[in-house]
Amino acid sequence: MDDEDALLRAICAHPDEDTPRLAFADWLSERGGAVNTAWANGIRAQVWLASGSTDTAGVLQSRVFESAYGLEKLRERLGIDCVGADQWERGFPTQLVGDFPAMASVWERLADRVPCRVLHLSSMSDAAVAEFVTWPALDRLTELDLGAWYSPVGTFGEVALRCVAECPALRGLRSLFMGPLNLTNAGAAAILNSPHLFRLQHLQLRRTHDSPNLTWYTETRLRAGFGADVVV
Repeated sequence: MDDEDALLRAICAHPDEDTPRLAFADWLSERGGAVNTAWANGIRAQVWLASGSTDTAGVLQSRVFESAYGLEKLRERLGIDCVGADQWERGFPTQLVGDFPAMASVWERLADRVPCRVLHLSSMSDAAVAEFVTWPALDRLTELDLGAWYSPVGTFGEVALRCVAECPALRGLRSLFMGPLNLTNAGAAAILNSPHLFRLQHLQLRRTHDSPNLTWYTETRLRAGFGADVVV
């Protein structure tokens, strides 16, 4: 493992701490070069801004994240050129977006390079979700969106909901969005009764047009816990 890998691993292992990020910024500055210098200044600027600083000079130093060229270079550097990245905070993207096959091919490496908190995956199926819940570093996620909007690749419903509900690594989730699902009472109950999803504050289950009707009891529990728009 080289110095860059070790520093990025430390950032991912302690995503709430600023010290590993600032240490990486110092390392980038020592290495020199336009991309390294811009990224180092951007990390420091976003860390300062996140801490409440109103330093105008510091704000200007974060412009690398507003540049399409700069972001392209940073995406290549982190190895996320094959998936989308958004919401750069404190120098790193906190949100990754991609279809399941593409993300599956790079996730193990990204888990040690990108302190991702929000993950959006498309092209999901029951089988894909069953594989997804075995991935490393899922305990860092606070928001998860699993969808099959663009290229449905198989059944997506009760099995997928059970896999998510039974995954202890997803205990940090505060927001969960899934669909379009073949939504059943058993699938909804799995989420409601999960011993791991106790931190959930936002839940939305997008149902297919041919999903069976939920019982009054299940709908009442869902709406009581997550509001009227929990099922759409």
